[in-house]
Amino acid sequence: MHKSVMQILADFFNHGGPFMWVILIVFAVACAVALERLIFYFVMCRNDTARLVADLARALNEDRIDEAHRIALRKKAPVNMLLAAAIDCFKAGMPLPDIQEGVDEAAIKELPRMTQRLNYLSLFANIGTLLGLLGTIAGLQQMFSSLAAVEAEKKAAMLASGISQAMNATAFGLIVAIPCMVLYTAFFNKQAHLMRDLDEAVVRFMNYLRKKLASSHAGENR
Repeated sequence: MHKSVMQILADFFNHGGPFMWVILIVFAVACAVALERLIFYFVMCRNDTARLVADLARALNEDRIDEAHRIALRKKAPVNMLLAAAIDCFKAGMPLPDIQEGVDEAAIKELPRMTQRLNYLSLFANIGTLLGLLGTIAGLQQMFSSLAAVEAEKKAAMLASGISQAMNATAFGLIVAIPCMVLYTAFFNKQAHLMRDLDEAVVRFMNYLRKKLASSHAGENR
């Protein structure tokens, strides 16, 4: 009778020793971190920054400052929070250097959100690999210590079975580590892309405010 996939996985897990449970915990935490970063990068930070800046500029051109603030805060992504901080300072009548300082202060709080917990995936990949190796070593030590009490004709079969079981821990560690490294690389590249968009949007909006403030001052001096 053929075993089902679940039975094969259960046998694989049960024959790997106690370190399989530790690796499973690492895998569960890694999945939670990956899911949180996935939602943050691809849902919360999903923005057409060029259109966002254009909408804000259009609202400010029509003197709808409160509407511009609401547009900026439609999402809680870092770029939205930085642009909202700039609008708050502009609404308060601050000059451009003070607006830039307000944006810089907001950046101190918001920018770390872009890399928050991302390095955990790299850490979990290393931990999973090392725990798998440790589980294999512990299994081999236990197997060799028990060989002394086994009859000679059974030692070869026991040795082959023990090595196979001990290697399960290393295999499971790699099964956890490889996806963690792939996700870390993918999320790191996504984070770098979002940072470029953020910098571009903030610079474009600050340039717009500089021109708007300059034109308003020129109008007052006439």
